Amino acid sequence: MKKENRNRFKKLSAFGLTLLVMSVLTACTGGGGNNGGAVTANNSGGAVNQGTGADKNSPATEPPAIDKSAIKGDIKVLSIFGGGAIENFNKMMVEFNKEYPNVKVTHMEQGINDLPALISAGENPDVIISDGGRFPIDWISDGLIQDMKPLMEKDSEITADMFYEPAYNRGVGVEGQLWQLPYTVDPNFTMLYNQEALEQQGESEIPELNTLPEFDEFLKKYWIVENGEQVMTTFSPFEVYGNLNSLITMAYLNGADQSSFYNAETKTATFNDPKIVEALEWMLRFKRENIDDGRIAKLNESLPANTTRFAAGKSLLEPGVVGAVRDALKVNPDVQMKPMPSESLWLGGHGIHMTTLGKKENEEAAWSLVKWISSSKAAAEIKLKTIASLSAIKDNPYLVEQAEVDPVMAVAHEILQQATKIPPFLPVPYEGEFDAKYGEVLSGKLEPKAFLDHMTKYTQALLDELKK
Repeated sequence: MKKENRNRFKKLSAFGLTLLVMSVLTACTGGGGNNGGAVTANNSGGAVNQGTGADKNSPATEPPAIDKSAIKGDIKVLSIFGGGAIENFNKMMVEFNKEYPNVKVTHMEQGINDLPALISAGENPDVIISDGGRFPIDWISDGLIQDMKPLMEKDSEITADMFYEPAYNRGVGVEGQLWQLPYTVDPNFTMLYNQEALEQQGESEIPELNTLPEFDEFLKKYWIVENGEQVMTTFSPFEVYGNLNSLITMAYLNGADQSSFYNAETKTATFNDPKIVEALEWMLRFKRENIDDGRIAKLNESLPANTTRFAAGKSLLEPGVVGAVRDALKVNPDVQMKPMPSESLWLGGHGIHMTTLGKKENEEAAWSLVKWISSSKAAAEIKLKTIASLSAIKDNPYLVEQAEVDPVMAVAHEILQQATKIPPFLPVPYEGEFDAKYGEVLSGKLEPKAFLDHMTKYTQALLDELKK
């Protein structure tokens, strides 16, 4: 954003459940274990709750209003955030109960890793909040979560097109099932930049960077060495919130998307897709040509304690999630921001599911909670106020209002409108091998193509096991 505009989750044993929690939850990335493969709303049968083919000449009729006071239930919610989320969740439930006064909602103290023990003890959750799109495939194959599409189709208050399409598609299965709705959405990523560093190189603004070669040409100008000392840098392409996030973001900038990594319909892994190979080869080449570990270590040692290169004005730009962007502004109110290159943008976030474990008489109440918290304007507002998280609904007046006065929200809103991609979701636990071999790429022991060939073969073997 230009300066003049600134004022405006480990493995679960019971029932074969596997929770794949990566170290990069901050960005709510993609990875293994998910929805069986996301598809677009159109591929899953068009708008989720189209009519049943009424006579086009018949006068339009409004569906009867839902009597929300008549909906009753006692709902238990299990969350990836555990007991630490209870206070803010309960604040949200105050708003929920204004519409649904007879639905009691209890956020459980335990986290998702406690699910087997809870099931054994008969303490079954009705609703689960997970790292969206990364819930274990076993949740589907073991019948733990239910397809919410039938509930959505007969509900007049919610449709697929209420949501940003990528966020909604994270929960859509290959055959059009709806395994989750978006609890929150993460617009990845905002580009933070130092205007002074930009102007020192004779530039007034960050240009449009629509391709990986354009990105390369721009970044390398700011890796400046004087008298053998590193005096200016940018972020490293390997520093985008973890290994997988880094590769995803750069591969997407190179024209890849989630289907480049994995074909959900054929259950085929394709880490060695040419666009992904090119991206990783570029990342390694950029490091070898521009980033000297010794010089960087010396520069970092010269900085004030607990200060990053960016905060110290020794880095032009870096990508950030919403929380990190806000923290950067606290340190330096003059920091500028805009979306990362449009091709690189993707949406992460958390998802919310209905289980098959709860009592049948609570189903309507559980659906009411899932629907309200994912799609209502009231929930969108209270989520932003209490947990500083964004809703995935497009019609979000409170976010628009905040974007008028808050540059962080303005850029986040812009990314939500631009992003068309989601992380790749593979229903097998491949991340451990990915991280181990990725380190060999960085050390020079393994070349990018060999690494990606290995990951394709390794992951495909896991996928083939699922078919047996």
